[in-house]
Amino acid sequence: MKAHYTVIGGRGFIGSEIVENLLAKGENVEVPPRDDKTLFERDLGIVIYAAGNGDCANTPFEVYKSNTELLSTLLERAQFSKLIYISSTRVYMEQDSASEMDNLTVCTGDNRRLFNLTKLVSEELCLKSNRDTIIVRPSNVYGLALKSKLFLPSIIRNAISNKHIDMYVAPAYAKDYVSVTDVAELIYQISRKNEYNIYNIASGVNTTAADIADLIASKTGCTIKWHEGFKGEYFPPTDNTRTRNEFGHVYNNVLSDIEIMIDNFKKNMTDV
Repeated sequence: MKAHYTVIGGRGFIGSEIVENLLAKGENVEVPPRDDKTLFERDLGIVIYAAGNGDCANTPFEVYKSNTELLSTLLERAQFSKLIYISSTRVYMEQDSASEMDNLTVCTGDNRRLFNLTKLVSEELCLKSNRDTIIVRPSNVYGLALKSKLFLPSIIRNAISNKHIDMYVAPAYAKDYVSVTDVAELIYQISRKNEYNIYNIASGVNTTAADIADLIASKTGCTIKWHEGFKGEYFPPTDNTRTRNEFGHVYNNVLSDIEIMIDNFKKNMTDV
């Protein structure tokens, strides 16, 4: 039997991949427009809250509204059977470890701490709402889209087109990267059954900026310039035991996907 899904933020990068995956599985999917006043007049079925904003410097009030305000209203007023909130593994920044039940702190020196605060407030609202809610924390989500403005596709385009890339982080700066296809598939699986109410969605491996730059250089012959400045935050390796054990999920590897991206870009650069 088909389930009915309502994807808030379903036109964004992650949300659109979730919608595409749900439709491919034959599910009924609704993507309401922004400021849809009718959200509270019908049964939304399974809600996936994929809306979000991370531009703390330029649009701090939009960060709050997008990450937290609408969610709060949905939890309080909307009719739904289940709600999945997309948070972030950024809440583990500068922590000793990154598992779902770790204590979390907010760093006063973090100029994007508003983002972390809104995610943590939203998570707590879910947990305290007495509704059927699940929190997922994806790491740094990447995709293979040729025209994407995200970090990895952008530097690959520069490497191929300009034979040069500028790196504005330290070579040792390391983060976990997760494919948007992994995120979409696991959210679908979690929506069908769940043992826990918080899940990390992450590869479980931190990849350094040097790993990425060296691979791109070896595949494209580009030069690399490392700029002094941003040393980067520290992110502990993310524990993905729950998704691996419960769903048997095998994550994509970002370095392998970078090789695929480079090959695809070389074939299609005339259209980019």
